[in-house]
Amino acid sequence: MLMQLRTPRLRKPIKATLENGTGIIENISTSGGFLKTDCELPQDRFHMKLKVMGCKIIKINCEPKWNNASGVGFKILNIEHSKQALFNTYLENQFQSLEEYGDSRVFTTEIQVTLKDTNVFGNVYFSNYIEYQGVIREKFLLTTVPDLHELLAQSRIRLVTVDTYNRFVNNAYFGDTLLMELTASEINGATCKLNISFKNKDTGQLVGQGYQRFCVVSAGGKVIRIPEVLLNPLDFFQEVED
Repeated sequence: MLMQLRTPRLRKPIKATLENGTGIIENISTSGGFLKTDCELPQDRFHMKLKVMGCKIIKINCEPKWNNASGVGFKILNIEHSKQALFNTYLENQFQSLEEYGDSRVFTTEIQVTLKDTNVFGNVYFSNYIEYQGVIREKFLLTTVPDLHELLAQSRIRLVTVDTYNRFVNNAYFGDTLLMELTASEINGATCKLNISFKNKDTGQLVGQGYQRFCVVSAGGKVIRIPEVLLNPLDFFQEVED
């Protein structure tokens, strides 16, 4: 008797829209998954819409198979509007990203405070946290986007900061090493929000947190859709709130 292998499941929170509310898919494969929701759990066949890669909607028809206090396990019956190939490609890209970046959905890097970063009182001058945001954004792109320099040179696109903010929490001083963490959210066709926090590496104390929102601009100065080569890593590190 041949043993049927279970379809690999992607463990990534994905926001789902149902007829009676919203939920979060905690894991999913081409055959089914688990939906966490505070809404009334479906007892019969149901459908839900998933927003992936910032702007692409996939509508899935499902059948509940089991449930517990937090949600329902479901089987995928079909995917509407010829989106099966898109759904499969999305899962493949996510599994590939897992191999490249690991299990963590938070991009991390470090920076050491230098003397030029501090003011007369010895702590980091407030505007330097905005500069640090730029550092982690550039490291994120260099790490996750293959041939970044070639992409920028050939397409002549630019990443333009639309909005930035940092909330000061605690001081950092000359010689401190800051652990910088980045996740993505509010991914739309042309804009994305990068959530950035700073922690003292030695103490774990939160130093500051904020965000940077950017858009992609063509060589002619027109706002354009985020290229897929940028969209894939942004989606992988996307932060989804319950």
